[in-house]
Amino acid sequence: MLEEILMDVVQAMSNSLDEEQLDKLQNVLYIKFHDKKIVEDKCEIQTAGTDSDTNKIKLFRASKKVSGRQDSTLVQYIREIINCRNALNKNFEDITTMDLRWYFGMLREYNGISMVTLQGRMRYLNSFWSFLQREKMVDDNPVARIESLKIESTIKKAFSGKELEALMTASTHPRDRALLEFLYSTGVRVSELCSLNVGDIDLYRQQFQVMGKGRKERELYISDPASFHLYRYLKWRMEKEGLTIEQLANQPLFVSTKRPFGRLTVAGVQYLVKKIGKKADVGNVHPHRFRRTFATDMLSRGMRLEEVMVLMGHTKPETTLIYCNIKQSNVRESYRKFAA
Repeated sequence: MLEEILMDVVQAMSNSLDEEQLDKLQNVLYIKFHDKKIVEDKCEIQTAGTDSDTNKIKLFRASKKVSGRQDSTLVQYIREIINCRNALNKNFEDITTMDLRWYFGMLREYNGISMVTLQGRMRYLNSFWSFLQREKMVDDNPVARIESLKIESTIKKAFSGKELEALMTASTHPRDRALLEFLYSTGVRVSELCSLNVGDIDLYRQQFQVMGKGRKERELYISDPASFHLYRYLKWRMEKEGLTIEQLANQPLFVSTKRPFGRLTVAGVQYLVKKIGKKADVGNVHPHRFRRTFATDMLSRGMRLEEVMVLMGHTKPETTLIYCNIKQSNVRESYRKFAA
């Protein structure tokens, strides 16, 4: 938990500091927080009674847990519900649509959150009040009457071949090159990548399994270049840590390059790839963009949409298509091929 917080701080400062300053900040943080512990101050609503707001939240959380929501997703739901409740200082059954319009307006105007973030928060609250209404804990869902947000559709670009080459060239450390090749060749989510151990990877068959969203397991495959650099990185690990490949089996797949070789967190991977992006002079580099590039390139090379869906862990084709940038040149060539 402490390491993730420290990496979040570094990530937040990455736009304001150069690479040397970021490295110094990271070193100072680790020195100052060495042997320190973080105790989470849980935000709870203190009300009494069986129909209290606290019980409503607990029941909602339990229902989401049963439906397969991951803990990280549940944290986002509960945090927003409690933030809303505390900001309005009312019991859930007393909160009105006007109250929520004021709350969302304050978030937008004074907190400066984006429309996309606001839409996500509205979705969390709508899910919560829909649950309360179904369970007859409230008479009304005040979120339902709030108009849908109009959000401009922006095309999120995949990496070009030239950008990918620059990123790979800039990844001079065996771990960094293996990490980028792994992200690109598998389309894995960064949270899934960070949960992997060395023993989860079948190096001979070049495949592995991950537990994705909704507790759904899927099989992913590793390209020859990614497999080569992964083996090269693991060889470096064995030399550095003085372990055999069998002894590494229960160790995290991607770790820090310094002792005690701790597991890379999501924030750590985000910081790392952004740092490589700056070195390669490639803008907007983040782990999710490798996933988008994977889906785009697989479709561009002729893989069927249903197959890409399986690899991405999607249940709807439109979700997969959101990730992809279909090249106009491919559309033109397909038209020439299939048009009468």
